[in-house]
Amino acid sequence: MSGANRTIFSVTQVNRYVKKLLEADALLAGLFIEGELSNFNAHSSGHLYFTLKDANAAISGVMFRGSAENLTFKPKSGMKVIAFGRLSLYEKTGQYQLYVDFLEPAGIGGLQLAFAQLKEKLEAEGLFAHERKRPIPRFAQCVAVITSPTGAAVRDIIRIIRERNPVVKVVISPAMVQGDGAAADISRAIREVNAWGGADTLIIGRGGGSIEDLWAFNEEILARAIAKSKIPIISAVGHETDFTISDFVADLRAPTPTAAAQMVVYDHNQLCDYVQNLAHNLTQGIHENIRERHAQTKDYLSTLTRTVKTRLAQEWQTLAHKEQLLEKVSPYTIFKRGYALTQSENGTAITSVSNLHAGQEIQITWADGKANATITKKE
Repeated sequence: MSGANRTIFSVTQVNRYVKKLLEADALLAGLFIEGELSNFNAHSSGHLYFTLKDANAAISGVMFRGSAENLTFKPKSGMKVIAFGRLSLYEKTGQYQLYVDFLEPAGIGGLQLAFAQLKEKLEAEGLFAHERKRPIPRFAQCVAVITSPTGAAVRDIIRIIRERNPVVKVVISPAMVQGDGAAADISRAIREVNAWGGADTLIIGRGGGSIEDLWAFNEEILARAIAKSKIPIISAVGHETDFTISDFVADLRAPTPTAAAQMVVYDHNQLCDYVQNLAHNLTQGIHENIRERHAQTKDYLSTLTRTVKTRLAQEWQTLAHKEQLLEKVSPYTIFKRGYALTQSENGTAITSVSNLHAGQEIQITWADGKANATITKKE
């Protein structure tokens, strides 16, 4: 081959040329490709490197950090995905590859997969554990509500709380509840309410919507903000059939914002009725107790009276018996039979005639009296 008739290209020139041809093709500039991820590598730079393959072929792929940060799920090898991107040539290696701008799971929505992955992760960390959940105060004095200030949810919450207990204070902390940055905004509001410290309970939520509309309540940043809150939190997102990550992390899940308002505030009228019934039952109980005590006291007095009478009768019998015994041994009883007691002037009993002498003054005692006498003669 004559050198005069040929053009020599460098490898760089060829690769650049091929690259321009690939990028100029409109079909190759926006491809949706379905395949299985293999050799997946999440680089420390934030870029994702992988191979997209099917049963017969494979394509190298890369997803740069700017696009990877928008992923709502965690890719891994073996996962079937649909990738959207452009086909181009990597000049350094001479290999063509797919530059991916968007990636989603095939067969299951990306949001559903992201929900399942985050739920599994946080549950493994213990953020859903019942032991870490705090009880909602039974008699809240101040309720903080984090939601959109213009939505129907906030109006329903305020209305229900006012109807149930008008003395409870309601503080609204406005926040985005939908779209980019909503999760971060709600997290910011949770931190601010905690820093303020004036609320007994905190409600976060919004009305119903699609999974995309409610997605802010499925983001990790909000889940961790709820877990760190010092104030008990009620999650009230969407309708009764809607479940979000916030529902699992919160201290209590309410099926709707209206239900959250009913849960957090006791009904003032019901409480008044309860107190009145309690007072009535207490008064009835006191009266009944008094009647029972009165009847018991009457029984006690009757029993005591019978016991005292019986005891007195027994004591009178004993006393009478002892009196009879005393009567038998009493000197006065002997006196009645004609005997007398003879005593000297100093009161000493004279028991023998030898103790007497003529002219001695003595005293003689009988049963019915005494007499003085003078001894004239003794024998």
